[in-house]
Amino acid sequence: MHEFSAACSIVDTALEAAKSNNAIKVNVVNIEIGEFTFLIPEQLAFNFEIASKNTIAEGAELRIKNIKGKLLCSDCGFEGESRVDPDIPPQIAVFAPMKCPKCGSSSTTITGGKDFIITNIEAEIPDSTI
Repeated sequence: MHEFSAACSIVDTALEAAKSNNAIKVNVVNIEIGEFTFLIPEQLAFNFEIASKNTIAEGAELRIKNIKGKLLCSDCGFEGESRVDPDIPPQIAVFAPMKCPKCGSSSTTITGGKDFIITNIEAEIPDSTI
């Protein structure tokens, strides 16, 4: 359900941008999703198709760029990209504390990768010449 809500937001924003620019068709929506949004790209794309039905965004391509999460370790001072612990099963990894890839501490703070951004929208605008 998380992906459907996100897909609806994408469609609403794309349609609003299209309307304000007098677009007649949305062709592509480019987004960036951070690792810690826990959005699954395949499910997001599927739900985007459903949410865009019967709109000028129907059939638009959803291009997704995944952004790695970033952590700050309060024990060793490491600041950088997170790494998935291979010992934690994927179905519970989202609930596990993020361990520092340098020292293994769980005293970390997420500093990046929670973003969910529409970077641009490609649309058709009618020729204004008469």
